[in-house]
Amino acid sequence: MRKSFSLKGVIVPLVTPFDAQNKIDDIGMRQVVDFVISKGVHAVMVGGTTGEGMMLSLAERKHQLETVVAHTNKRVPVIAHIGCIDTGSTVELSQHASQAGANVISAIVPYFFTFSDEQLYRHFLTVAEAVPDMPMLLYAFPGNAKNDISPALLGRLLKAAPNIVGIKSSNDDLNRFQEYIAVGGEGFTGCFGVDELMLGGLVFGAKAQISGNSNAFPEPFVQLYEAFTAGDLQRAQTLQHVVNAVINLHQGGRTTAFFKATMALRGVASGHVRPPMCELTAEELAEVKKAVKSLALA
Repeated sequence: MRKSFSLKGVIVPLVTPFDAQNKIDDIGMRQVVDFVISKGVHAVMVGGTTGEGMMLSLAERKHQLETVVAHTNKRVPVIAHIGCIDTGSTVELSQHASQAGANVISAIVPYFFTFSDEQLYRHFLTVAEAVPDMPMLLYAFPGNAKNDISPALLGRLLKAAPNIVGIKSSNDDLNRFQEYIAVGGEGFTGCFGVDELMLGGLVFGAKAQISGNSNAFPEPFVQLYEAFTAGDLQRAQTLQHVVNAVINLHQGGRTTAFFKATMALRGVASGHVRPPMCELTAEELAEVKKAVKSLALA
């Protein structure tokens, strides 16, 4: 039987502030946490795609999670993204997350190499069995990870591991998301990760939106979720347009430098990006400032 689990609302995969020496800025990290919580988000995720997690060492990922768990101080749930390219490192981070006090773990599909469903099944099952008391979200992001989670694979894993409680789908195929929801059944936590289709994801059964764009502008995402849950579809549709404007401002999130630039405009010490990512050019930053001003978002 699947473990009892509750996760809903707007979840922010936190950016990782880096200082001028390319180290994680703990003070900036705490400021990011305080900012998004003050705007009403429902949970935070550490070490995900938006957090440049795959460019951090295992030691850095552990330290960052410890910092966020301590500073969040149970104000909202903390999801630890523990996905790595290999099973051993993923297990190591999952066990650390359990010890560090995270509420949930999430693991992206192993990436770069091509893996079969059987290989992915064994990977995820090994991770889940390493921390049987931790709720676990699978993380499908075929555009970045190359590999995907099929509905059949999801079904196998749900039967085999009761602590696998849901999935984050960063896939703009809403048909696939509906398949996940159907396979998941009662008590399944479907989380959607494509901000342009946030309302569509909610309509098709998403319990939560995991939104990188909401690092900088949590308000329209929280308001959209609240409007939808209140049954005000017209307001939710209007807010989806606001969300889309935020996405356009960030140029689709093609680099986290856009998120960090707009956060800085709002007074949040979001720091630098880690190379080989680059900071925005002067021209890009000027366009961002113009867009923020025209949208009256900061």
